[in-house]
Amino acid sequence: MFEDSRTDLFVCTVTNGDALTGALPNGAGGFYKTSDNTLEEGALEAGVEYEFRHRNSKGVLKKSQAFTVAQVSNPVYQATVARREQISYVGYNGTAGSIDAVNSTYYSIRLVLDHTFGMLNNSPLMLTIPYKSDASATQSEVAAGLAIAATAVLDRQPYKYVKVERINSGAVDNALGTATGSVVNGGNTIVFSENMTALVTAGTILRLGGLGAGVQPCYIVTGHDNGAAAARIYTLDQKYQGATNAALAANLIESVTEGNWGLKFTGISVTDANFDPITDQPYVVKFTVQLGENFITAAVTNSTTPFLGQGTYQLVSAQEVYTQFQNKGRHISAYPPTSYNKDTVAAETYALFSFEVSESKYVSVTTGINPISKYRIIIAVETGFAEVAEFDAVLASINGSTTIPS
Repeated sequence: MFEDSRTDLFVCTVTNGDALTGALPNGAGGFYKTSDNTLEEGALEAGVEYEFRHRNSKGVLKKSQAFTVAQVSNPVYQATVARREQISYVGYNGTAGSIDAVNSTYYSIRLVLDHTFGMLNNSPLMLTIPYKSDASATQSEVAAGLAIAATAVLDRQPYKYVKVERINSGAVDNALGTATGSVVNGGNTIVFSENMTALVTAGTILRLGGLGAGVQPCYIVTGHDNGAAAARIYTLDQKYQGATNAALAANLIESVTEGNWGLKFTGISVTDANFDPITDQPYVVKFTVQLGENFITAAVTNSTTPFLGQGTYQLVSAQEVYTQFQNKGRHISAYPPTSYNKDTVAAETYALFSFEVSESKYVSVTTGINPISKYRIIIAVETGFAEVAEFDAVLASINGSTTIPS
């Protein structure tokens, strides 16, 4: 994947402050000349020997093998790119389309979780979302039935891979003034900061998370309790799928004049907080939405393709653990468990630098063969540090700009 005969990974989570090696802060690193220990922040000098030196989060100073510019090849700089979740639509897709609404008709959607291929067997996990319309079907009824059924199916899985919400093409009916809303992920209620009895009644469509027709999710109010004014609790017809928010801004809430309905499918990958770089592999949720035979009007729109990202915490932390596993000098044990150094910080992103170093000083006096030993150095630098530009300048001196397209 990224190793040759040896790979060293250095994770810089603290700026080096142009410090000498002895004063290098924990979590910082830089290119240093071996002759006089000075820090190099520009072009590498021909014939001069360098090391990349790094003090890890435990205070241990590590050094790469020494190298000259003539020994370095294939320098690459990858700017960080965030992970991107897949988004697909059935019916209205934010621009056009609608959901089917035929009386007393069985509808089914198959959700094929492509990213699970090979995890358990040689086929991906496939989930069926069923719903039968009533004798006086409407788009609203069918969309709600399918969304609620989908949430029930997905909530039963070991991990909720996808969330399903409804969207509507209708324009704003009422901006609902200055009231904020309190919502909880997985709950089916909303509480406003003001008395909204006159504007929010049973049957009101609420668009939560953004204004105007498009791809922001919609929920239908089914009623409310007898609480007074701002203490009144309004019930939603579907579990709220967004993030918990005690004060969803007033400019992100409106009531809607009903239009065409659609279903929005959004991938949910493992968060940084739940990712264990020792046991887990980075992945992004990928899925295919397949419609049953009774769908005629509705179509599937694949809007956003999934992307694993570059320089994310999950990718860098997994590489950090893997490169330590490669070091055969370490003792690997089940009990007590092997202790890995973890310099990566959850929720942070990193610019990545990598280059290869070829060592060919040895020549066999017997055969005359000159074997070449190649190893790779990877440097992860927290996004926003001055070292990103400085390290790019160091490596750009080898064969031009090291920057590659995102």
